Amino acid sequence: MAGIGFALRKLSNREDLSSIVSGFILSAIVAAGPWVLTTVGLLIVSYSSMGYFSRVRDYLLFRSLVTFSFAGTLILVSLIQLPATRFIADRFFEMKFSDNRSIYLTVIGVTLLFGIPIAGLMVFSLDLPNAVRLASFNLMIVLMLLWVTTALVSTLHDYGAVGFAFFAGSLASVFGTLLGARYGAVSGALLGYLMGQGLIVTLLAARIFVEFPGKIFWNRTFVRFLRHKTSLVLLGFVMTLGIWIDKIIYWYAPGSDKVSGFIHINRIYDIGMFFALLTVIPTLALFVFYFETGFYERYRHVFVLLEGKRPFFEILEAKEQMVRFIRRGLGYILKIQGAVTFMVVLNGEGLLRFFHADLMALPVFRMGSLGGLCQVILTMEFTLLLYFNQQNKVERLAWLLLLSNGGLTFLSIMISPRLEGFGYLTACLVSAVYGYFLLDRGVVDFEFTVFMKPPDYTAIEDELPAAKSLLNAPALSGNPSS
Repeated sequence: MAGIGFALRKLSNREDLSSIVSGFILSAIVAAGPWVLTTVGLLIVSYSSMGYFSRVRDYLLFRSLVTFSFAGTLILVSLIQLPATRFIADRFFEMKFSDNRSIYLTVIGVTLLFGIPIAGLMVFSLDLPNAVRLASFNLMIVLMLLWVTTALVSTLHDYGAVGFAFFAGSLASVFGTLLGARYGAVSGALLGYLMGQGLIVTLLAARIFVEFPGKIFWNRTFVRFLRHKTSLVLLGFVMTLGIWIDKIIYWYAPGSDKVSGFIHINRIYDIGMFFALLTVIPTLALFVFYFETGFYERYRHVFVLLEGKRPFFEILEAKEQMVRFIRRGLGYILKIQGAVTFMVVLNGEGLLRFFHADLMALPVFRMGSLGGLCQVILTMEFTLLLYFNQQNKVERLAWLLLLSNGGLTFLSIMISPRLEGFGYLTACLVSAVYGYFLLDRGVVDFEFTVFMKPPDYTAIEDELPAAKSLLNAPALSGNPSS
């Protein structure tokens, strides 16, 4: 699943400045493409479109509907994204690429099967003009397709095409929003925005079809896999909700504003977290073209030795090299993100002034930046534990994040409004520390997992006889934060 990371690393290994910078930027796009570019695009829209809307209320409604659509679709698609990523990763580990088209289209079909009714129920229950409701509904559908499509982006090798898709689509969203707001108010702005997102989906889907030839059919094997992997369905949902729960609570906390129906906003908290989470982009980029690719080379080498029936001391030595890389990589990333966060916290007021943001959001921005540092580490721990096939540990960690983030956020609201962001920061910190403990145990249990634990795709082996393996090789995992 880290194929594009290897391609980007080759680009950066040319050792000229332009290649290194290009590799880093493209890595950031791949790691958090729709989130980063659409967030930046929304930032541009926020400060450019005020003059294009006839009323301030229309602008607030547009921004609220886009934020609601992002949160709602991410949580909905989380029900299928992790099982789909795991299924595709298993096929990649077995070097089977012929069914990728069918898997992709089947995942889209399943997503729309439950996504369309839920999106319709949520949107059409709002007291809004029909044109606005229809545009919001279409935006949610396009975003669902975008999250499903980006789950396969890391498998692609043409980083230029991926970067162009995100850049062109985000640019189209910005100009589409501005023109739509001028000539069609809220509904026009929403349609302009979703057209850009739709362009990203179209270009990425075309690239998937180009790089992965094969027949197009309804992949029943994936549907069976999905039925057998309800634990992954729940896990993906809990992980995503754990990241969003503090924002959702603050939308309905004192100081929030009702926009329409159940859609609320908390202007101060949203602005602070909006800017804070942008500070983790450098680390996400580093993860794509340095950490995951370097780790996977050492990870795969262990299984090459196992399948080659090499002496046990050679296998242990390969494992130690993998462990040393994890520790060195985590320390390296912690230093880089720590330095970025430190500078951001010290210069937070200047940054908010530069973007003409409300300075009342400064405490949230600082708390969110520190929490973002912990969330990045937590995301890597999630990923590595999934590599090591430690799903039970990931489940415990995900539930800890959800319950602590929700509980501490609610508690901080009850104690004092000055503690905005404290719940999120504390929850991420506690979860990251516990995640490191679980990761350490997962490394210790590595041999037991490989030799003694039964393969977790046994339930569909009768359908896929060629998928049987002598070794319980934990499949590659997708990145859960994205």
